[in-house]
Amino acid sequence: MLNPDNYTRSLRQWFYGVAGLPWTFSRMKTGRAGNEGSLLVLCYHRIVGRRRRGGFCDNHLFINLPEKVFIRQIKWLTRRYQVVSLDRVLSGHRLPQRSALITFDDGFTDIYEIARPILNFFRLPATLFLIGSVIRERKIPWITRLHWLLDHAREKGLKLGDPSLPGKNGYPGGYADILAGTKALLKEKDIHEIDEYLSGLEERLGAAPPRELAERRFISDEKIRDLCSMGWTVGNHTDHHLNLASLGHERVCGEIKDAAGALSRFKGCRPVLAVPFGVEGSFSPQTVDAARMCGMEYVFTTCGGPNRFPGSGAVLDRVICETFSGLYFRFLASGGKKAAENTLARMRPARRRQ
Repeated sequence: MLNPDNYTRSLRQWFYGVAGLPWTFSRMKTGRAGNEGSLLVLCYHRIVGRRRRGGFCDNHLFINLPEKVFIRQIKWLTRRYQVVSLDRVLSGHRLPQRSALITFDDGFTDIYEIARPILNFFRLPATLFLIGSVIRERKIPWITRLHWLLDHAREKGLKLGDPSLPGKNGYPGGYADILAGTKALLKEKDIHEIDEYLSGLEERLGAAPPRELAERRFISDEKIRDLCSMGWTVGNHTDHHLNLASLGHERVCGEIKDAAGALSRFKGCRPVLAVPFGVEGSFSPQTVDAARMCGMEYVFTTCGGPNRFPGSGAVLDRVICETFSGLYFRFLASGGKKAAENTLARMRPARRRQ
């Protein structure tokens, strides 16, 4: 199945999935040593019942996963792994040889409306990583705010190709390029600078996101409590979803502690952190040290592979699962993408020496 909103990326993922079949088959065979003592952590954002037409705010680029694809992934997962709860991971008790943990980032309403009934059917627990300011102030994250503003500009036919809104490579481009360039720019800033930038953009456009957008888009306290009563748990996704690698030690601790305070109202809250963005460059060893000082037992990233467990230390990697390709999903889950990236990284210094 291909993503109709991004055929190029879908085809590329399908190709990688086909090329990685030998790796996937070798890793998925029952009893192979590579799968013993492993914890696969899956990361999702939005599960949608139908294809959404609209702009960046509706589609949120590539983080929408259709309900049918999600069901197929969960069926595959339950046949090959034993899905465990975050509490079982935190307990320190021995896990099954092939364990999996399901997580959702940001707290979109679709998680409750669509993902919850599916996981209830399979009797599976999950963990929500929530943004503190969204819970405390019922305000949309800065990324959603940026998406809405660019959607408004596109709908009104407004020109945004100027140095204040760079394109993909620093030059004015289409709206998707402008979005990519602006996100890259803002990810290096603290929240007060981001707010100032977006307020200026709102003034230029003469429009701002409606106040009810947060209620429509993000899960309510009541629904979070309902999920906690079903055995779901809640984790920390910082207070403003900033790039922690660009912040100093005190600001990192502030982002974690402020979010922890907002999330403490939920009985299912646990001392774990999911790093915003989660890829290399969005955190550092100092980030992990700061999180541990703030009482976080584990720090979750999204660098794309399963974990040896126990044995991974305080950092646990997650696999982002928003792919329409079943072959590519299995390649990701088996650690193929991460292994290929590590191999290429080891080859680059050797090439330089030659």
